[in-house]
Amino acid sequence: MENIILIGTILGIHVLAWLAPGPLFVLIVRNSLMYSRKTGVWTAVGIAVGNLLHISYSVVAVTLLVATSDAALQVLKLAGAGYLAYLGVKTVVTKANSIRSEATGERRDILPFAAFKTGFLANFLNPNASLFFASIFATLISSGAPVWVVGILWIAMPLNSFISASVLSTFFTYPAVKTVYARYERIANTVLGGALVLLALMIVFRN
Repeated sequence: MENIILIGTILGIHVLAWLAPGPLFVLIVRNSLMYSRKTGVWTAVGIAVGNLLHISYSVVAVTLLVATSDAALQVLKLAGAGYLAYLGVKTVVTKANSIRSEATGERRDILPFAAFKTGFLANFLNPNASLFFASIFATLISSGAPVWVVGILWIAMPLNSFISASVLSTFFTYPAVKTVYARYERIANTVLGGALVLLALMIVFRN
């Protein structure tokens, strides 16, 4: 039951992360507003594939490092949890910066591959995304989480990204939605930040 709760918590925080404006959030909103809902969805596919690669090399690297040194296990656990807590505090204190549409009229839609490439490169070349996933899986593996937990998250987090980004694309296709989002952006940042700090504490103190 403890592992199920942990998986649910991580996936829940991952969903909340999409509510805090960042480069990928901006890209999804921009492509959806400037081009079409279809372009936004293909951008989401690219982001999901980028996440899959981030997670893959994070799991392999962390597993190899932990296998070579017992001391690395505790160092990774504390460093990963510390970074997650840092992200949480930073998110809470960051001022809201609502998204403004760059759309200035009808634009010719771009090809699905071009939208995919945009999402993939924006995610894969984003160092913050790399650190986020490395921190999650470093703390999980160094804390002795079962292989099946890591495996489920390995698959579920990219899928989570695709669904969340696709929902955002659909959501922000409606112009009136931006006004509502701007009103509650501060609350979204606070909830996400608090959840990240809570996750860091859960991982540090798990048996």
